[in-house]
Amino acid sequence: MPVHKVGYRKWDGEKTPQWNRWWIITESGFKIAFKSAWVRRILLVCWLPVLYWGLGLFVIEQALDRNAFSTAGSELVSEDAAEIIGDQARQQITQRMVEDFTDDLEMLPEVDKLAAVMTSNDEAEIRHTIWSWLLMTFFMYPQGTAILFLLGFITPGLISQDVRSRAFLLYFSRPIGRLEYILGKIFIPIVFLVMITTLPALCLFVFGVTLSPDISVLNNTWDIPLRIFAASITVIAPTCAIALMLSSVTQESRFATFAWFAIWALGHAAWFAIRITQAIRTQLDFVEVLEDPIVKQWSVVSLYNNMTNLQSWIFGFQSFDSVWPSLVVLVALTIGSLIILYRGVSAPMNV
Repeated sequence: MPVHKVGYRKWDGEKTPQWNRWWIITESGFKIAFKSAWVRRILLVCWLPVLYWGLGLFVIEQALDRNAFSTAGSELVSEDAAEIIGDQARQQITQRMVEDFTDDLEMLPEVDKLAAVMTSNDEAEIRHTIWSWLLMTFFMYPQGTAILFLLGFITPGLISQDVRSRAFLLYFSRPIGRLEYILGKIFIPIVFLVMITTLPALCLFVFGVTLSPDISVLNNTWDIPLRIFAASITVIAPTCAIALMLSSVTQESRFATFAWFAIWALGHAAWFAIRITQAIRTQLDFVEVLEDPIVKQWSVVSLYNNMTNLQSWIFGFQSFDSVWPSLVVLVALTIGSLIILYRGVSAPMNV
């Protein structure tokens, strides 16, 4: 090649629009993370609970189809006795049966409200409440645990490795700004979390609709997909912001991994210690002490509790007055983490 030909030359290939350049970073990062066998295993495990919760929806729809909730009390007495004792007594018998059934589930959240609805004769209310409760517990337990381990595998090296290897110089030598870089990086864990929270929850909702007697069930459950999206945001926004922030403040991914698990473990351990202390002091059992004002007040020290409190409100089982501290904490953590993330990405460029 002649000497005068060396240097910058006109690009004749296809140009990527500026508004979606950040997606190239996300796509590349997703492909690299998906190559890990452990990440694929975690994704598989995250979808297995769908079968269990889908079985719960199947049982509920079969019970509603056979009017099991409204006829449970009548089946315990003869037809003549049913006319004598009346609807009120039959409802009391049904309520006693439901209470006996939910005694085995007393460790799960909002079981008392679930039992109260199951004794009503309103099929639409029963379906909406039970579907909401199943989806709420789906977010709280299997997916809440899966998020901890999935992000612990994916996010620690997303930015720390770029800083250590000076790869950020390659990024910023192109027409990519810092906000585009952050957006491209943060959407990598967001895509994974959508795959294990929003998508399986929507699949459960669609499965419940297909089990229902007719499509009119959508009139009573149309808001549940919106609640699923809202519950997903309460999980995705703070966790992705905190995980990326930890990756941006260190060049060693193992330090970011340790800090990620430490935030979850130490916060929940502190709240658990307060719960045990109050149970001993007030002589309440481990379930009843959850209603203790001090235990509720200190639940904000746990990142996991803050998310589950908001999810309980989103699905209609708590009032906003009892969960607004959790909302304030999560919003503050998300905004603060994003600010530190931006400063962490900008710091190498200022050296």
